[in-house]
Amino acid sequence: MPGPKDCNMLTRSGPFLAPGSHFRAERPATLDLVRGSQLRPRQGYGPLRVKPMLLQALLLSSSLLGAAPATRIAVLVDDPAPNAPATATIEATLQKLGYEVVAADTSEKMRKVVAPNELLGTRLPEGLSVFEADAVLAGAVSYGTPADVDGVKSQSVSMTVRVIDLGTGQAAATIQSEGVGVGAGGPTLVSKATEQAVNLLFEKRGLKGALANIGQSAGSVVLVVQGLPSREQLLELKSGLEQALAGAPVREVYFAKGLGKLVLGGSSSKKAMVGPDIADLLSQNHALALSVDEVANTRIVARYDRARTVRVHALVTEPKLSKADKKKAGELGKYLATQLATFEFAKASYQPGNLTRNAAIKRAKAIGADVVVEAELLGSGDSAALAIRVIDVATGKPILRQQKVLEKANADFDAASALLAQLQTELPEALVELRTPTAARPDVTPTAAK
Repeated sequence: MPGPKDCNMLTRSGPFLAPGSHFRAERPATLDLVRGSQLRPRQGYGPLRVKPMLLQALLLSSSLLGAAPATRIAVLVDDPAPNAPATATIEATLQKLGYEVVAADTSEKMRKVVAPNELLGTRLPEGLSVFEADAVLAGAVSYGTPADVDGVKSQSVSMTVRVIDLGTGQAAATIQSEGVGVGAGGPTLVSKATEQAVNLLFEKRGLKGALANIGQSAGSVVLVVQGLPSREQLLELKSGLEQALAGAPVREVYFAKGLGKLVLGGSSSKKAMVGPDIADLLSQNHALALSVDEVANTRIVARYDRARTVRVHALVTEPKLSKADKKKAGELGKYLATQLATFEFAKASYQPGNLTRNAAIKRAKAIGADVVVEAELLGSGDSAALAIRVIDVATGKPILRQQKVLEKANADFDAASALLAQLQTELPEALVELRTPTAARPDVTPTAAK
C-alpha cells in the first residue's frame, strides 16, 4: 500500500504534480462545521468572525462623526407652470428638513425611465435604482383659473404626490392637498397657494412622517440577496445577521423565485445603519453565505454564496475504470483533483493506486483530509456513465453522489467536467447539511411571498 509520501498534494496556488513527484506530508489546516453553519478552523484559514465590540465601535464612530448620510429624494413632479413653482417649493422644504434633493440631471434621467404621472398609478417603477436616490417623490400639480370676487383675487393650486421607497420598491404613501392664494393678483397668488398646499402636504397630510421611514432617516439598510435556493437559506442568513450585527433588528420583507430582501436596523434600533460600513462587516464575516456585489447608502445587493463559508480538503482516489484504461484512470484522477483545487473553498490531494474505501479513508485521515472523492465508470457502450461520490471521512458515509451518462465513447473528461460544475455548487451545501444539527436549522413556516 502506498505511504503518505506517495500522495500528491494540490492547492489553488499550483498545478498537480507530475507522476513521480511527491510532497512532504504535513497535516494541512482543516475545518469543523459547528452549530449554526459556522466554521471554526483548527489552524490556518477559516471564517473571520466580527466581534460585537468591533461592530459597536464602527457604528458608534459613524454616529459621532455624522456619517449617516441624508436621505436622497428625487422629486419627479409634473409642474406645468413657468419656472415650476410647486416643484421649487417642495425641494426647498425637503432641504430645510435635512433631506438631500438629487441633482437635476439625475432626476431627468429618471424621468426618461418612467413619467411622473405613471408613478401615481398602480405600476411601480422597474428601471429606477436606489443607487440614484433612496426615494422618489412623484406627483402632479394643477393650477386653477384665477378668480376675482369684488376686487379680491384668488387662485387655487392642487397637488398629488406619491412616496416610493426605492430600497423596497414599495409605495409608502399617496397624499393630496390644495392651497388657495388670496391677494391683489400677480405671481404672489401662485406663490401663496403653492406654499399653503406644500405646507399641508408635509405638516397635516402625513408627508413628513412618510419620508421619516425612508432610507437613512429610519436608520436602516435594505439587503437584497440574489440566488437563494429556498426561503430556508434566507431565514438562516437572517439569524446569522442578527448575531453578526450584535442584536440589531433584522426583518424579512420579501422572498420569491430566489430573491430575498431583509431590512437591517430600523427606527427601533439604537444604531444607525450605513450601507458601506455594513458591507465591510459582511465581507469580513466568512460565516455568512453572502458575497457583496453593490453598495449604496441604504441598500446592499449581495449573492447567496455558500462556498465562502466552508473550507474542505479532499482526497481524490484513482477512478475505477476498466483494466485496459489504467493510464486513462490516472489522468482522469489527476484532472479531477486539479479542478477541485481551483474551487475557492477546496484543497485537493490525489492518491494513485487501486484503494478500497476503507483504505482511502485511512489515508485521508493520515493527511488530514475531510472527504474522499471517488469516481467510477458504470456500465458500458451507450449506457456507460461516470459516477462521482463524496465520502465523509469522519463517518465513512457518502454525503453526495452525482452521475452523468457519457454522450459518446471516450467522453469521460467531458462528463467529469460537467459533474465538477455541479460539485462546485452542491458540495458546500452538503458539507453544511452534514455538520449542522437538525435543531440548529431554521424553522420555515410555509407563507405566501411577502
